Amino acid sequence: MKSSDVARGLAWFGIGLGLAELLAPRALARATGLEGHERLLQVFGIREIASGIVILAARDPEAWLWTRVAGDVLDGVLLSKAMMADNPGRERAMLATLAVAPVVALDMVYARYSLGVETDEYRPVPALDRQPGVGNLVRYEDGVEDVPADEYLTIDAILASLHRLHERNHDEHGKAIRVSHAKAHGVAVGDLVVLDDLPEALAQGVFMPGARYPVVARLANVPGEVDSDAVATQRGFSFKILGVEGEKVPGHEGDTQDFVLDSGNRFAAGTAAQFLMNHRMLEHAPQIPDALKAAVSITSRVGNKALHAMGSDSAMLDFFGHSRVHPMAEAYFTQAPIRYGDYVAKLAVVPVSEAQRGLTSTEVDQDDRNALRTATVGYLRDNDATFDVRVQLCTNLDTMPVEDASVEWPEDESPYRTVAVLRLPRQEAYSSERRSFVDGLSFSVSHSLAAHRPLGSVMRARLRAYPVMSRLRRSTNGIAQQEPVSIRDVPA
Repeated sequence: MKSSDVARGLAWFGIGLGLAELLAPRALARATGLEGHERLLQVFGIREIASGIVILAARDPEAWLWTRVAGDVLDGVLLSKAMMADNPGRERAMLATLAVAPVVALDMVYARYSLGVETDEYRPVPALDRQPGVGNLVRYEDGVEDVPADEYLTIDAILASLHRLHERNHDEHGKAIRVSHAKAHGVAVGDLVVLDDLPEALAQGVFMPGARYPVVARLANVPGEVDSDAVATQRGFSFKILGVEGEKVPGHEGDTQDFVLDSGNRFAAGTAAQFLMNHRMLEHAPQIPDALKAAVSITSRVGNKALHAMGSDSAMLDFFGHSRVHPMAEAYFTQAPIRYGDYVAKLAVVPVSEAQRGLTSTEVDQDDRNALRTATVGYLRDNDATFDVRVQLCTNLDTMPVEDASVEWPEDESPYRTVAVLRLPRQEAYSSERRSFVDGLSFSVSHSLAAHRPLGSVMRARLRAYPVMSRLRRSTNGIAQQEPVSIRDVPA
């Protein structure tokens, strides 16, 4: 059967359901356990009818199935509320959810035909010149940060929200998991080689010309939950540099420097206060079915793709609905600023090997619950991986703010410049021994030289939260901290 015929069939189903919601809301509410929501059901009915008419009238009905997917998300939220234990109609709501689940699946499957080829989301353009204009650079000083007097209260509230997520995850999985970057795709060892001919502005902190360090890298999903990879959120890439000497930020005693990066080039929340608002919703995520979260991901993805067509995008939509491209083909970013020795910067890790470049339009398997892990481990089993480590220096605090991490720093004002090469040779990246070892590790923005101290509101919240939640996770699971001293500490 043609996908267009299926789309029109779903449209007729939606119109029929919409008429029932509009004309018989009380009967439908009783049948689905949604008593008390009759007026909302009528609104949903109007939406169903309008969506069906649009799909029937369209030349490309599959593309307009996204209007139904968006409606499915709203229906799912309402039904999830009805399935709470305190609702006497809970069983009817569950049966209603099971009844409409096949239709929701068809909506998503056939709507995907309109997405086209998945590609990497953000890739910084390399600078044509190696020498930044030093006179234009913002020099690091205490004044580059503007700390609100009551920010500590906001961070206290973030910690409380993270603790609630920790408890919900513990109830869900029977053990503590990371409240950020919870689901690993792979753990790899390699080395970081700093370029020999860096100009003074780029030769800062660990990035001294010709320096070479062993590295442990961990790839993972960004959210603090363990979902099916059908829930296509942003991905993370964290790497720990070993054998680092120099003054550390307060509380960090190891000879390591961690960089924690994600696949979006800016943070979805600009400040700690905005992050708190978002996280209070996300802390309930472990209780939401994967199918509903997958629908949110697809809807967010198509929304962002529409924005791309208009020359724009949304960091929030990208967080919830990231491209399903191969994780070894992605670029990853600190998103928020860091101190870069005498200057202020953001940092990116960009895949550059020929094998990785060949994956930029390679989509991971839709049917594999652990598709991103399968892709990462499979690639590193057969191939070396090479990444450029690039730095974007701040040149203007108005257009490149430190305190608002949601602002994209314009590359036409300050392009990313390569300072080092990160190499991960082929290896078995998720052996059981390595998996157990990494459970005791913490990849944290607080593991940092003073020369690379995280900056801005979001980073100050992370500086407090990461150590607290890492200790809680390990103590809950009875795991000792294992900050490696040598690459030989990492099992094969």
